[in-house]
Amino acid sequence: MASNNPAPAAPGTIRIAAGGNLVASTVEDRRRAAMEALATPCAEAVLDLAGADVVDSLGITLILGLFKTCQQRKIAFRVEGANPDLMRVFKLFSLPKLFPIQER
Repeated sequence: MASNNPAPAAPGTIRIAAGGNLVASTVEDRRRAAMEALATPCAEAVLDLAGADVVDSLGITLILGLFKTCQQRKIAFRVEGANPDLMRVFKLFSLPKLFPIQER
């Protein structure tokens, strides 16, 4: 069962807050902020989608890009705070097979 409270960040964990929907009009700013956050050495990166209700195709591309960047840098990657609608979309794209996704 999904928890409403995200797990506390472990030492060496970078938390990246989506800060709202990941859609075409916001994705470039979100990508820039995420890449800045990932410039800090860490063992794990957590994308927090608690503030996101909508993720469009460019948002999916951003999430996959973050995952790939983390893979290249040997950083664990996971997503937290996905609402049930986002979980359906993520499952459609088989994202849970690539990295852990925690539902709100």
